[in-house]
Amino acid sequence: METIVPLNKLYLFVGVFLAVCILVIAAIMLDLWDGVHTAKKTHQRVHSHKLRVTIAKMSEYWRFIMIGFLVDCLGIFFSFYIMPFVAVLFGAGLIVVEAKSMFEHANRRKSHMSDVPKILNDIIGKGA
Repeated sequence: METIVPLNKLYLFVGVFLAVCILVIAAIMLDLWDGVHTAKKTHQRVHSHKLRVTIAKMSEYWRFIMIGFLVDCLGIFFSFYIMPFVAVLFGAGLIVVEAKSMFEHANRRKSHMSDVPKILNDIIGKGA
């Protein structure tokens, strides 16, 4: 009896999907860590609202990747469709978004705008 979907192809699709999910979650966690690090370096408070936003972002990203995987599930029935391309593409896009966010954090750390309150305090302190 011939199977509709070979088991090794199914394992490959699920394995790649899980790997994409883990990589996206790792990128989100790195962005969160980098954001907290930037806030500490620029002497800003870390708000719990920002941490809640991270959880909301994870759920949005999860839905986005699931949509891609559902499209890939349609392709699993075709012999030429060898890998979950849509989920990989969506995951790569989300990782690029998180990397861009980390570059923005790095630019904020390098900016001297974070020194303005200290400079103003020094000027006011010397003037009094």
